[in-house]
Amino acid sequence: MTSLVRSLALEGNIKVLAAQTLLSQIGFGMFYVIWQPYLLSTGIDIAKLGLIQTMINVSTMLGLFSWGYFSDQLGRRPVVIASDLCRIVAIISLILSRHYAALMVFAFLIGFTAMFQMGNPARNAMIAESVEPTRVATALSTLMAISQGTSTVMASVGGYVALEMGYSPILYVTLISDIIGFTFLILFLKETHQIEDKKPVKESIRVRINKAILPERTNILLYTVMLIQGFGYTVAYSLFYGALDAFRGFTTFELGLMSTSFNLVWTIGSIPLGRLSDRIDKKIMLMGSLIMAMITVLGFIGFTSLPAFLFFNGVNALDICFWMPSWMSLIAEMEPPQRRSSVMGKLDAYGKIGSLPAPFIGGILLERYGFRAPLYVQVVTLSLAMLVILRLKVPKSP
Repeated sequence: MTSLVRSLALEGNIKVLAAQTLLSQIGFGMFYVIWQPYLLSTGIDIAKLGLIQTMINVSTMLGLFSWGYFSDQLGRRPVVIASDLCRIVAIISLILSRHYAALMVFAFLIGFTAMFQMGNPARNAMIAESVEPTRVATALSTLMAISQGTSTVMASVGGYVALEMGYSPILYVTLISDIIGFTFLILFLKETHQIEDKKPVKESIRVRINKAILPERTNILLYTVMLIQGFGYTVAYSLFYGALDAFRGFTTFELGLMSTSFNLVWTIGSIPLGRLSDRIDKKIMLMGSLIMAMITVLGFIGFTSLPAFLFFNGVNALDICFWMPSWMSLIAEMEPPQRRSSVMGKLDAYGKIGSLPAPFIGGILLERYGFRAPLYVQVVTLSLAMLVILRLKVPKSP
């Protein structure tokens, strides 16, 4: 058992984050499936859903800049706790009102957490600092496997509950499970970032803002690929479940099956591909991710049946299995602790900058040209991203 725990990097903070992830995903595993259909059920149209997604992208960008900076200045633990509390408040706002203004409040808060369908930079930095450098990708993948394994079960449950009982039970379960997970963070999470005790260098506000926002020249290709990916993925997929509902007539139960196929493959593939990422060239893993993404989008364009969508949604999960642990461990290798979280946050923030106009554009493409139109945009952006990754120089794996 000890060797298994070590092989999965389940130690210290990783154990705490694993428990919190398991508990929170009981609710969020269902919530991810139904949140877009739920918002549509309040009476808004798909264009307004696109605006809500744009608000999420804008506030996520702000959160990534903010949490990354404050994590390097104040420590990882307070930022991880504060961002999780913000997510709880977001769900409360959704429960309290179905008014469009309340939906926008939810959108801002859930995005600002930088924990909604993505990784918070303080949390990612804490993971990287809680294990040996050669096991960072394994630790990330283990947490991903726990998250997606829980979601695999809860996605289909969520689709069924929404169909039979409505959306309210899912919202309350999401709130309760996240509060319990939040309690684990308060009680057991340990700080990993030691703030340097030295006289701060006097810098003007302009210089500080530039450091917090502008990309480093040494990382320009990384920022480029994030901008491209942010735009392409968001045009194609930010309204995907809503589009399957509106254009393909998928029920909430079928959407649950879609999430289940995605989460099942993500769960199975996370740990093996994470361990592989700790052993081979990161560029190979990143290219593997883009190839999986291209197969996915071409499958969604070429096929229309539910079984085909279930299969290609599984391939879509392999995209993340290749990308996420490789990308995060690459940044952890390249950046010192003093600015690690800031750079992680900034890179993800530039992905969100690229995504800012994308939901609105995706909504227009859907309404004017149909279901496949946003997917063609993804084909183009993936091709561009491949060219950038081919030019990328990455450290050799130990």
